[in-house]
Amino acid sequence: MRATTRSTARTTQYRHKNAYVLFNESVFHSFSDSLFDPASHQRNDQCPSQQSCSQGRGTVVFFEHEERELILKRYHRGGLLGRFVKNSYLFNGLNRTRMWREFELLNIMRDLGLPVPRPVAVRCVRNSPMFYQGEMIAERIPNARTLAEILLDESLSEKTWESIGLVIRRFHQHSIEHADLNACNIMLNSSGQIFLIDFDKSQMHNQRDHSWCQANLTRLRRSLNKWKKRDNGFNFEARHWQALERGYQGARKLPLGVAPSAADVVR
Repeated sequence: MRATTRSTARTTQYRHKNAYVLFNESVFHSFSDSLFDPASHQRNDQCPSQQSCSQGRGTVVFFEHEERELILKRYHRGGLLGRFVKNSYLFNGLNRTRMWREFELLNIMRDLGLPVPRPVAVRCVRNSPMFYQGEMIAERIPNARTLAEILLDESLSEKTWESIGLVIRRFHQHSIEHADLNACNIMLNSSGQIFLIDFDKSQMHNQRDHSWCQANLTRLRRSLNKWKKRDNGFNFEARHWQALERGYQGARKLPLGVAPSAADVVR
């Protein structure tokens, strides 16, 4: 079951031909459709996540605009179906499109003080009466690497693993389930701040339903084990997971209003 919470972000929506655009006024007062065209700006490919992590259910371009570092994500299907229908989805209402839902959820999470990227704009293109394609632009988290990338290079302290567990628990306390919680969708910046990214198909549950929480953690552990199996030098051990669980369980004792922000979580 999905909650009906709405964000307080100031947004503008408009239509241009067969495309619908929604953008965040707090980032840009005006917006150009050309930003959704990868050919309209110079790519910045110096992002390490392109080297070792897939980008989930989307392809990503990194670029700069008005001195802001941004990410352009084009939605596409994964799995077996994605081999046949790569980037088209059945249209059943603008607010139900994948990009609209991710944009709104990101804004809600930022209202709650959760460590996620700020969404800039989304576009839904009706390429036929029944189907659509779409993109999202978000601010890039500066000086950050994915958890997977870090663990390929170095071992993290048990304190950091506890902090990762605490951050995940904060999302669960707000009934937010990340649909693809894995080692590539957790990021740490150079100050040790922890973020979650890529909320495509994620959702906010009814607050009385917590049956999904353990399965969400199991998904992350399965991801870490896969990386370890792929590369024996991957710095993940049983004690690291135990530390993550300590942080997660310890966060149960914290009221929602006093949970630390990402800026408080350091290595």
